[in-house]
Amino acid sequence: MPKSIILNETHTGHFEDLLRCPICQHTLSLVDRKSLICKNKHCFDLAKQGYVNLLSHGIKSKYNKTLFESRKNLAQSGFFEPLNSKLCDLISSEAKSFDRSLNIVDAGCGEGSNLASIQQKLYQHTGRMPSCVGMDLAKEGIQMAARDFEDSFWCVADLAQCPFVDHAFEVILNILSPANYAEFERILNPDGYVLKVIPEKDYLKELRAVFYAETDREDYTNAKTMELFENHLALTEIVPVHYTRTLAKPLIENLVHMTPLTWGAQEERIDRILKLDSLEITVDLAILVGRKKG
Repeated sequence: MPKSIILNETHTGHFEDLLRCPICQHTLSLVDRKSLICKNKHCFDLAKQGYVNLLSHGIKSKYNKTLFESRKNLAQSGFFEPLNSKLCDLISSEAKSFDRSLNIVDAGCGEGSNLASIQQKLYQHTGRMPSCVGMDLAKEGIQMAARDFEDSFWCVADLAQCPFVDHAFEVILNILSPANYAEFERILNPDGYVLKVIPEKDYLKELRAVFYAETDREDYTNAKTMELFENHLALTEIVPVHYTRTLAKPLIENLVHMTPLTWGAQEERIDRILKLDSLEITVDLAILVGRKKG
């Protein structure tokens, strides 16, 4: 049997309560510990790797196995730990206000390393293991997450049709990933909040300076992303996350293969970065804290 938490009878009932059919929106029930089925007989089988595909139809993603493996290698090096620590601090400060279990969804979780790190940090800080759900459109990422991290529920799902009941989550994480605010507002608990991580102007500026020198992509602004966020949610706080890391050659390769900044860059410019023996890289991010308006 798969080792994913969804097949653990202690946890299955809880995650089952959070789920709804992405086709007809009726509740899903676990049948024979191998399928999630709604009353209209829409059926979603559990994969042997321990995740479930909750897409209503096939969708192709640009994110592939190489990208996710590279991202995992960077995560294991500690590249994202300052960000994960800051997110954990923000959640910990509010966790005591929720008298029931703390439900967290990472919308656009990739291969799961951020969510897994945050979950373990929260357990260490609060003594409570939050119930964590990771969703992503890319099956390759979810397969890796289910294989490597057994303490969360992982699903392939579409942000435009989130397979969750209304008000399911106290915390929605959205880390360097697209958002669907209509769905976020629907699945967010009335007292919950969204933590959206966005790039600031110096994020990976060393790559941008080489890949897109003297083009309109050399400089970055997040103004439109900020405006969209504030159009849908009450922005209560902006938390900066800024640090640098010096990467050796293997991690430079992982960074290049991980970031969508590489898409569209000329091969000779990519090779210029890949030939470096070391590279100091800037991580410049902002965490937007948002709550429902009104």
